[in-house]
Amino acid sequence: MTSGSGTDGRLSKSRQNASPSEDVPLNEYRRSDRQLSDLLDHSYLGVLRDTLYRLSGFRLSLTDSNGQAISSLNCDSSSLQNQDRKILHEDSGRWSASIIVEGRAIGRVTIEDQRKDQVAEVDADADNTARQLLVLWATHLANLCNQAAQIEHRVDELSILYRLSTLLSAHRDLREVLDAAAKSAAEVMDVKAASIRLLDEQRRELFPKAVFNLSSQYLDKGPVVVEESELYRRTLAGEVVYVQDMANDPRVMYPEDAHREGLVSILSAPMIYENEPVGVIRVYTGEPRSFTQFEIVMLRAVAQLLATAIENARLNNEKIETERMQQQIQLAADVQRRMMPAEAPRIGGIDIASRCVPCFELGGDFYDFIQLGSQLGVAIGDVVGKGIAASLLMASVRAALHAHAEVIYDINQIIARVNATMVRQTLDNEFVTMFYGVIDPVSRRLTYCNAGHEYPLLLRGGEIHKLATGGMIVGVDESAPYDMGIFDLQSGDLLVIYTDGLCDALDFRNQRFGRERIIAAMHDRSNASAHDALNHILWQMRRYVGLNRSVDDTTLVVIKVD
Repeated sequence: MTSGSGTDGRLSKSRQNASPSEDVPLNEYRRSDRQLSDLLDHSYLGVLRDTLYRLSGFRLSLTDSNGQAISSLNCDSSSLQNQDRKILHEDSGRWSASIIVEGRAIGRVTIEDQRKDQVAEVDADADNTARQLLVLWATHLANLCNQAAQIEHRVDELSILYRLSTLLSAHRDLREVLDAAAKSAAEVMDVKAASIRLLDEQRRELFPKAVFNLSSQYLDKGPVVVEESELYRRTLAGEVVYVQDMANDPRVMYPEDAHREGLVSILSAPMIYENEPVGVIRVYTGEPRSFTQFEIVMLRAVAQLLATAIENARLNNEKIETERMQQQIQLAADVQRRMMPAEAPRIGGIDIASRCVPCFELGGDFYDFIQLGSQLGVAIGDVVGKGIAASLLMASVRAALHAHAEVIYDINQIIARVNATMVRQTLDNEFVTMFYGVIDPVSRRLTYCNAGHEYPLLLRGGEIHKLATGGMIVGVDESAPYDMGIFDLQSGDLLVIYTDGLCDALDFRNQRFGRERIIAAMHDRSNASAHDALNHILWQMRRYVGLNRSVDDTTLVVIKVD
């Protein structure tokens, strides 16, 4: 056929002109590959062919664009006569044929003999020809009406999907979207009622979240246990499930309630997102009804759109909650930073620098300076864990240390009191390592207690001294004893107090920065100020780990004796 060949020619040309990086749209291929049999109803083509043969004696043959005969158009005379009898009616010399669309008559075509005044009678052949033409007209009109009905269905489908998409893009509340979806689905499918049920987090029960035209009495049964309902179980498995009569189907739960509600047939479709069931949308009719394939496909499309909307709404809620939590964490981090000294104090002959670098917004490391008359208390600690819990425990330790340091003189007793407080207030898996020392600037004596903390390193004359005297970590054993150490400082001493985040920093090979590299960095800046020495140690650590993300807080206090 000429038109078919012309279509193929245009497609070939468009393919030839397409560049290698350019794809011809998929719908262009589909349109160009269509054949006559794809666009017209086969049974209708059969009626045309056989009616023409009976009227004229000419046999009609149909071929596609490739010249291939459409072999499926086999419509014998017996089936055609059966069809004639179904739609043809005779009443007092008047013949009428029903126009049947989607299984029901929507009108009639009627012919009547107007030649009664003529002498000659209409012969039997003419009468038969008229009836056949009548059937042909009725069939033709029914075919046109069917096409119009299909177009209306497509428009309805696009309309409901567009309306739902508009609701989603407006970022309305999820409940509003679901209510609108239930109502729209019921209206476009011309059913009595609709419902939407969503799975709980355990995926064991279905809760009603939106209904249209269902009474509260019908819904007061609460959630549906999935394992107890074959219909819902099959629907959640991916099937579109149909029930013709709810009152007499053994699979239906509460059939008496359905009868009282006036519900007869149901169609259920699964709402699935990324291969996981989310819920079920169900439509109900008030009379027995068989749903068309188009209606089944449309309900699936609505269900899929709703599944995406529900998950998007959940993600949006999670995003809002995450942003709210992030804001609260940021506020807590600001408070935590303000709890640490803004700048290190300077007392006679003692140069001090300090820095805390948390790996998250909130950390478990801390350092502090406590003014004790002419003396200065220096504290550094590392709470187990990270994040909010560690930051709260850190604040508790710091408060306890301040409270006891201001009223107790002996350092070992201060740490013992802090330990007892922490044991009573913390869980078994919560503990703290800490170092606390007091510097007398006049005598240059440092008294200290190391409670399970990384040994502070003191560089003097090229030699390293470790400040290890103390006891076990804080918060484990309420009766744990603690000892006090004494170290007399000298001019030129460089003391580095740090948390394990410094020596445990890892490079891309998962090798620790280690204590030896800290010592080497101290030797590099043995004559520098406390600030310069601190910056050099941190720089050496950062250069060592490279782009590796730090997994622990890093805190340093550097003291240089003039």
